[in-house]
Amino acid sequence: MPEPEQGPLTAAQERLWFLDRLDPGDAAYHISTTSRLRGELDRELLARAFDDATRRHESLRTRFGDHDGVPYQEIQAPRSTPIEYADLTGELDPQATARRRVEELLARPFDLATGHLIRVGLLRLAADEHVLCMVVHHIVGDGWSMNLLYRQVTESYRGIEPTPPAVRHLDHARDRRTADTSALDFWTGVLADPPTLDLPLDRPRPPVRTSNGGVVLREFPGEVQQAVQTAARQLRCTPFMLLVTLYELTLAQFAGQDDLCVGTPVAGRDDVALEAVFGYFSGMLVLRADLSGDVSFRDLVLRTRRSFMEAFAHPDIPFEDLTAWLHLPRDLSRNALFQATFTLHTTMNISATATEGFGGLAAEAFDPGAPHVKTDVAMDVQTSVDAMDVVLTYNSDLFDAATAHALADRFTALLHAVLADPDLRVRELPLVDDDTRAELLRLATGPEPMQVEPLLSRIERTVAATPDAIALISGGTQVSYRDLWTRSGELADALRAAGVAPGGLVGVSVPRGPDLVASLLAVWRAGAGYVPLDPRLPQVRRAEMTAQAALAAVLTPQGVAPGAPVPAAAPGAAYVLFTSGSTGTPKAVLVGRAALDDRTAWMADAYALTAADRVVQFAGVGFDTHAEEIWPTLATGGTLVLLPDGPQSLPELLAADPGITVLDLPTAYWQALLDVVPAWPAALRLVILGGEQVDAAAVAAWRDRHGDRIRLVNTYGPTEATIIATAADLGPADTARRPPIGRPLAGVRAYVLDTAGRLVPPGAAGELCLAGAGLADGYLGRPDLTAERFVPDPYGPGLMYRTGDRVRMLRGEGTLEFLGRVDRQLKVRGVRVEPGEVEAVLTGHPQVGQAAVTAVGDTLVGYVTGDAGADEVRAHAASRLPALLVPSVIVVLPELPLTRNGKVDLRALPPVTVGDEVHAAYVAPRTDAEALVAGIFTELLPVDRVGAGDDFFALGGHSLLATRVIARLRAAVDLDLPIRALFDRPTVAGFATAVEEALIAEIDRLTEEEAAAQLAAAGQGAP
Repeated sequence: MPEPEQGPLTAAQERLWFLDRLDPGDAAYHISTTSRLRGELDRELLARAFDDATRRHESLRTRFGDHDGVPYQEIQAPRSTPIEYADLTGELDPQATARRRVEELLARPFDLATGHLIRVGLLRLAADEHVLCMVVHHIVGDGWSMNLLYRQVTESYRGIEPTPPAVRHLDHARDRRTADTSALDFWTGVLADPPTLDLPLDRPRPPVRTSNGGVVLREFPGEVQQAVQTAARQLRCTPFMLLVTLYELTLAQFAGQDDLCVGTPVAGRDDVALEAVFGYFSGMLVLRADLSGDVSFRDLVLRTRRSFMEAFAHPDIPFEDLTAWLHLPRDLSRNALFQATFTLHTTMNISATATEGFGGLAAEAFDPGAPHVKTDVAMDVQTSVDAMDVVLTYNSDLFDAATAHALADRFTALLHAVLADPDLRVRELPLVDDDTRAELLRLATGPEPMQVEPLLSRIERTVAATPDAIALISGGTQVSYRDLWTRSGELADALRAAGVAPGGLVGVSVPRGPDLVASLLAVWRAGAGYVPLDPRLPQVRRAEMTAQAALAAVLTPQGVAPGAPVPAAAPGAAYVLFTSGSTGTPKAVLVGRAALDDRTAWMADAYALTAADRVVQFAGVGFDTHAEEIWPTLATGGTLVLLPDGPQSLPELLAADPGITVLDLPTAYWQALLDVVPAWPAALRLVILGGEQVDAAAVAAWRDRHGDRIRLVNTYGPTEATIIATAADLGPADTARRPPIGRPLAGVRAYVLDTAGRLVPPGAAGELCLAGAGLADGYLGRPDLTAERFVPDPYGPGLMYRTGDRVRMLRGEGTLEFLGRVDRQLKVRGVRVEPGEVEAVLTGHPQVGQAAVTAVGDTLVGYVTGDAGADEVRAHAASRLPALLVPSVIVVLPELPLTRNGKVDLRALPPVTVGDEVHAAYVAPRTDAEALVAGIFTELLPVDRVGAGDDFFALGGHSLLATRVIARLRAAVDLDLPIRALFDRPTVAGFATAVEEALIAEIDRLTEEEAAAQLAAAGQGAP
């Protein structure tokens, strides 16, 4: 007997073979045909028909093995194709049982190495009714093949000998290995820096793509199908081009992007001889849609026509090879080139309706149940003379059914609009109807604004009512409201004496502590607005801020330093805060007292603050959260608990003060504390979060521990909207979904708009734009930038601030969900970072040519070209930028990678590594304690090894990771060190010394046996 013939796989087959190895048993690449047969069925004839098909087509008896990881396909000898038969006539509900059996047939894995990758099921529902299900693995066939198989089986059943194939799929595979790749230049040009379709998800994307699916069907009568044909003729395109353009528009409106890719299948059978061959010939063309500009739908169709014709002229490049050529990151959670597909069938698929039967049998549709999907979404339009069906399949692990229905509804609305007038401009195409528009405006509007008393008046009234109550606690120091008011009055008098007039701006450069709060209050009492100048900022940065704000004076621990004599530049100002600016210059955000009055009044009411509250003052005064902590507390007579040593001392405070009632923390810091704080204060009743997206798993862990005892509030707001603009109480529902950022506060309007300023449908992504109470007055001294970001409100009075944040409004409830940015702005540990500002500083070094800045998790990374060393560049940045804006890692490259369009290709930048300079003086850990500390640093930092002299923060560490160092240390040796110990001694050797000292102190209190066990544990913790 001859040896089975072996041969190579096509690139497409290799991809499916790899995916099967990656996720054995995944049914996403099973293709099937299922139909209901009515009439008297001859099972023997049917079995012979399938045996004939297996004998005729080699692909149906091919197995896939490998030699040292290199796959091959092997043709096996003909053999019988068993039909899995089941008589369901005795079942209580044969139809339901049949559906379950079909779902099992479709989902059951194939073993590619065994071969015979076809499965046939026949289910008897009645004497004259059967369900026939045929399943094959996509690696041996495609949609064309399934139609061919169905037709040839019916022919054999009726006694007709089908035409034998003239060529073999194995020969085609050999030819494809040497296929002409002249199309490569075309495709690498079209798909340079391919966009990712970023549809808003209802659930987090799993790390590995799943195939669980759902279906939405929209049925249209024949008149609509005929209208599509007519409109296509008017637009000088095919129905496919018209419909795929509508699909692209639908996706664009939901994703809020005008550049996206859609995959569409092609048969891959240009040679007529291939039409009778069962095999995997089909491929995917990628259509890159350019939906930008104020153009008509006709213009878009012309773009689609050109894109399709060019793509169709260059089909001969395997996209598996193209992915490698483009150096696209390997992301197992999604398809690399497209996340949506579109297919047009000009006749119904046989599984939907069959026109040919098995002799005297009639065939009709049988719903096989939930599909298995390969992409996020897929649209399959099936047309006949008298109908048009739109089938939208979606990944049900990503989207709710309601989201899929909304997509289908949007497609339907666009279809009707275009059929009525194909020359409509894209911006005239409907996004929402009048009723939906009215509902969106209602949901976008917060409650009626409150009648508020000026904040300074409220504080003064509190002082008069309870002068001896404790206003501030700082370490062992307590300050009464009377003393705080007296001290602030003295400072206010000094400011007036120095020439500070109402409407001026005063710098405050005072360390954390009671005098800082008194200084802020003093500025207001002098009629001015305060400008925080953190004493720890680089001198260059402080000088830049001082000049930009035109300060009338600066308050320091030594007294009042007069400023330049300037006219009052900010009447009614509460404060000016600096945020990162894209041009390299920080932006000075001017917040008025009226806006702060509104916001703090809302906070005091919504957070139910009283004189009994003890509120931690965590945020640095350069961040607007300080105003949420300080001013509502003092306005309601509560006690503000200061952190004189900075945020790193918070865990110790929480352990020492059970009376703390309110915490206001950056989201990432709170999430890090969950693993660090063993016991939270007994009196704690409220935790306020903000700055970053909350993780549902963290909410679940918190609720498992605290239930409803401690209220958890998620807030959102840029500095330009006065601290926060939306808020949501997080509850049980937020443990299994992306926790929302809530609804607008009193007096706030929060719109979700597209690039044309139109309200987007519920569930669709858009830019969050804020209006109403609480808006800042703009950017100090920057009327151009103010006019760019603060624009007229198209839906109400006054101005509207364009946040640049991408959100969606959840259907039915009006709650907002944060999705990311519409630009390059980053958030690192809750702080807004404009990469352009950092890049401008880096390129300001005389030996740096180009720079690109990105973030890897919470680590800011700078890539530079030129002759400067990494340490030198980082020192240059540290002398000019706040610590949070200084890249933790600097990577020096010969040149920055560019896209074909000449832009920096951020995705092609090398993975983060620590520069050689860091390792130049590498000293291996010398003691067990150093080995333990080095091991912990290595686990948490993006480095391969850590030496005794390496600095935790220089290697990319930060305060959030510091909390995890302490947690790992506790787990390793049952030792609790304060986080401050790592800040005081950040090197491996230094921190190891702190560990040893703490262990010695602990050992002094132990018996000899306990001490020996403790030392042994420390040794075992070393790597």
